[in-house]
Amino acid sequence: MKPPNILFILADDWGYGDLGCYGNPDIQTPCLDRLAEQGTRFTRFYVASCVCSPSRCAFITGQYPGRWQVHAHFARHDSNAARHMPNWLDFSAPSLPRLLQTHGYRTAHYGKWHLGGGGGIHGHPDAPFVREYGYDDTRTWNGNGPTWYQTTPWPFTLFNDSDEVWAANSSRMAADATIDFIKQDPGKPFFVNLWLKDPHCPLHPTEEQREPFKHLPEPQQTYYSVIHNADRHIGRVLDALDELGVADNTLVVFSSDNGPEVSRERLGTYGSVLNLRGRKHCLFDGGIRVPFIVRWPGHTPVDRVNDDTWMSAVDLVPTFLDAAGIPMPFHWDPDGVSAISALQGREFKRGMPMMWEWRNADCTRNDEAISGWPMLAIRLEEYMLMLNPVSGQQALYDTMADEAQTRDLSADKPDLVRTLAGQIHDYSQSLPGYPTRPGTGSR
Repeated sequence: MKPPNILFILADDWGYGDLGCYGNPDIQTPCLDRLAEQGTRFTRFYVASCVCSPSRCAFITGQYPGRWQVHAHFARHDSNAARHMPNWLDFSAPSLPRLLQTHGYRTAHYGKWHLGGGGGIHGHPDAPFVREYGYDDTRTWNGNGPTWYQTTPWPFTLFNDSDEVWAANSSRMAADATIDFIKQDPGKPFFVNLWLKDPHCPLHPTEEQREPFKHLPEPQQTYYSVIHNADRHIGRVLDALDELGVADNTLVVFSSDNGPEVSRERLGTYGSVLNLRGRKHCLFDGGIRVPFIVRWPGHTPVDRVNDDTWMSAVDLVPTFLDAAGIPMPFHWDPDGVSAISALQGREFKRGMPMMWEWRNADCTRNDEAISGWPMLAIRLEEYMLMLNPVSGQQALYDTMADEAQTRDLSADKPDLVRTLAGQIHDYSQSLPGYPTRPGTGSR
């Protein structure tokens, strides 16, 4: 049986409520809504961090980012050092694309990287080129190697954030590169990371992109314009799969790296978390619970909504390997488990908790009153315990019965609190370079 192609579409700061199919009545995402109708929409998928770089680390390695000291976003050397971080993802870390490459997959990465390198404030100039992590072809930003200048393919690293023309066209250009790569050799399976910049600020939609939303005030007008434009180009890639006759053997996943930025008119940010608590930069569900849509013809149930399956970003590496029929290397020691049964519409239980650490917290940016709260979190199915080991603050939530995380149950379930607290304490103590106090700064 021919291994499936894998297309992993990852948006940047795209909130849980930023799609029509997730319940937003105002935003326009017809292409992703159609993808959800053609597959399964999961409502309880969690990324491994509330910010970019550590979240992406989990998607590549299948391990919690703290195991590689990726505690926050990669930045300048001094900023990384202050947060007990290296300057790029350790080259010896497990790499999903590298393993797929060695098993006959054509591999590519188009879009944001942010695991080292990238010019300007984004990373060290000596970071490995993105393709060295196991890609046959790359064109990225926030990473070293080929990129774009405005709309021109550029041979070397640039600081893209100051480029307004590039910002307005980034989704289109990444989609174009993806389509071109898929066309090149239809005889071999492909693995493509299409990792969008949108809707991460800076946002500079064109007048044409704004036209359907001119009736809206700011920042809705800017934000919805960017979301709608990104959705349109995702749709172009999905159409290309059909036109090339490969859609039936392609596993397509759409998700986001973390929750949305706080709404700010000057930034054009207006992401939605619906009824969830928190946003980006915070470990409440609004910062780490994100959209997750899967289409895999002949495998994934059609037009299904899955409300009772908890999955983690660290589960994707073993899941993709399982789908491809590639054994997990024994020395990788993943933190995730294969969730292929969930993708196939069957019962899936992780059998282990999910872990988070956020030592660079600034939750005052997200309507939380205490900086550094929460710093550690652990989830076991519906229960989530949140801790700050410095201040001693803790809270336990039943996120099935209380999605907004408003009722602290720690006094009602002391045995569960002790069990979960011991597990997250042991995990955090096992991390290399374990800092005793929270750091500063976040992106």
